[in-house]
Amino acid sequence: MTQTLPTASPIDATLRRVVVGFRLVAIVWMGALVGATLATDPGADQVVVGATYALALAWTGITVIHALHPRWFNHPAWVAVDGLVAVWVSLSPFIAGSRDLFFGGYPLSWLLLVACAAGLWPALAGALVLAAGQIVGSLGEAGRTATQVASDVGVYLTAALVFGWAASTLRRHDRARSRAQAELEEERAARIRAHDRAEIAAHLHDSVLQTLALVQRDPDDPRRVAALARRQERELRQYLDQIASPHSPSLRAALRRTAGEVEDLFMVRIDAVVVGDGPADGPGEALVAAAREALVNAARHSGAATVSLFAEVDPAGVTVTVRDRGCGFDPAHPGPGRGLAESIVARLERVGGTTSIRSVPGEGTEIDLHLGRDHG
Repeated sequence: MTQTLPTASPIDATLRRVVVGFRLVAIVWMGALVGATLATDPGADQVVVGATYALALAWTGITVIHALHPRWFNHPAWVAVDGLVAVWVSLSPFIAGSRDLFFGGYPLSWLLLVACAAGLWPALAGALVLAAGQIVGSLGEAGRTATQVASDVGVYLTAALVFGWAASTLRRHDRARSRAQAELEEERAARIRAHDRAEIAAHLHDSVLQTLALVQRDPDDPRRVAALARRQERELRQYLDQIASPHSPSLRAALRRTAGEVEDLFMVRIDAVVVGDGPADGPGEALVAAAREALVNAARHSGAATVSLFAEVDPAGVTVTVRDRGCGFDPAHPGPGRGLAESIVARLERVGGTTSIRSVPGEGTEIDLHLGRDHG
């Protein structure tokens, strides 16, 4: 059966750094006391003193490395093993026969770990374990008075109370902050949804309903009705493209809007197909402007009733193709009025794009516009 690990909360990283920092301070504190014990207490077992400090130092290194794995840092098994090391360190002065308690703040660092991992009551239970060790260890020590023992016990209990209260308070405030942030995000999302609904309703009222009213007013003119329906279709597609696109402004919406403007201006049907989407700012604007000029040239000079626009956005870049089946021309001598060199080729080259023009007199024209991903 797989054991489920506790889910990390946002405050865990801060508490983990506090525990590791306190443990490092405690091991330095203990090192100073161990050095003093070895230098001034000839009756202490130096092997036990040195081995205890080596164990505490090595375990501190493991603690620092273990802090990099937050899913396991608060695990009960880890806390229990850390407690065994702390209990041994707290009993080692009695085992070594030392006159002084050289463990410093190392046991307190374990109480801080328990408080951060489990809360106030487990920290108090850990303090009672350490206190019991002090009482039992002092029974064989003639130099330890009841006042000193009571003082050590009081330090453990006070530390557990302070650590446990502080950790519980921080977690409570963190949960309150997380709830407030979630409520704020939910409220913001609700406002955005309400705004979107209002925008959609306004758009439908301003465009679709007015177009339907115009169709009902003059239903006997099929050309006018078809033109109104096609314009409304373009507007709806542009609107849906823009609100569904993660890009603002949307390249797909800009290309379709441009195709619709040219269609209305020259009364030529333009079939626009756009695959993918991207931002229409910077180089994208230049690409849209070049595509518009290609559409205008096709609508004005080709004589074709329909012009096709195909655009594809992929990881390599954007490619736009404008094609007509009209009269065509000689690319070497395009003739006056087309403006291919400046309006299309040079405009795209200024933003790092390329243009390919293929045209055969009597068979039509195809213009490919390409803008690489590195250029926008």
